[in-house]
Amino acid sequence: MAESGCGSTKLKVFSNKQGKLNRVVLQIFNVKGPLISYDVWRFIVMIKDFGHTERKTVYDRVNALSKEGYIIQRGTRPTQPGWPSELFELTRKGKAALKADKKSMDRFLAAATEEELQKFIDYY
Repeated sequence: MAESGCGSTKLKVFSNKQGKLNRVVLQIFNVKGPLISYDVWRFIVMIKDFGHTERKTVYDRVNALSKEGYIIQRGTRPTQPGWPSELFELTRKGKAALKADKKSMDRFLAAATEEELQKFIDYY
C-alpha cells in the first residue's frame, strides 16, 4: 500500500497512473455485476470525466485487473456479431479493495476492537 498525504493509506491499485480508471471499473462491476469489457467501456464513457476514454484502454484495464485478481472471468456471453466475449465479475479481493478505499487507517484504528487489532497485528 502507498501512503497518501492525509493520514490514510492508498492501495496500489488506486494509486498508480491508471488508479482513477481502475476505481471506476471496479465500481461498475460492483454495481452492475458480471459484464463483458465492451459493456464496461459503454458505462465509463457516460461518466463526465471519462467521456473520451478509448475502448482499448478499458480493455487493457479489465485484463490487468483480472491478472491482479480484482476481477475474474466467469464464462462467456455471445455478442451481436456472434462472437463469444469473456464475462467478468468482481472478486472478493476487488470488493475488499473498494471497501478499503473508502476507509482510512485512522478510522479503522479508532473503531477496531482489541480482537480486531490483534488479528491485524498477527496478519501483518
